[in-house]
Amino acid sequence: MLDGCDGFILSHETSVGLKPLDSAILLAKSMAEAENIYDHEKAYEEARVVSEKAGKNGKPTDMLCSTATQIALDNNVDLFICLTSTGGIARNLARQKPMQTILACSENSNVVRQANCTRGVIGYKVPAYLK
Repeated sequence: MLDGCDGFILSHETSVGLKPLDSAILLAKSMAEAENIYDHEKAYEEARVVSEKAGKNGKPTDMLCSTATQIALDNNVDLFICLTSTGGIARNLARQKPMQTILACSENSNVVRQANCTRGVIGYKVPAYLK
């Protein structure tokens, strides 16, 4: 978790052994503890340095997400809300490793499902008629 992975998978032996439920609970507790001690501000600063090094060659979405993360840190924001058709902006924002949850709203069920696989992102399906 501390190295930036988005999730863990229990191996076959662990998931079907004598105590598969206890294994899953212990894994969830470990992940929650790692998230509690993770230094989000340091991770943001490191991501910011990478964005600054890219300079004019950097992607506009990376600069936008870096700035949004800085604003969230400065103003104690609780939640990011992204309206997305591909999930790209939510993934780019998650790359900044903010401590806030990212709500990725999309009309596309596949985008919502994929967003739910990214650390810190919750996918939410919105009706198509809300365009």
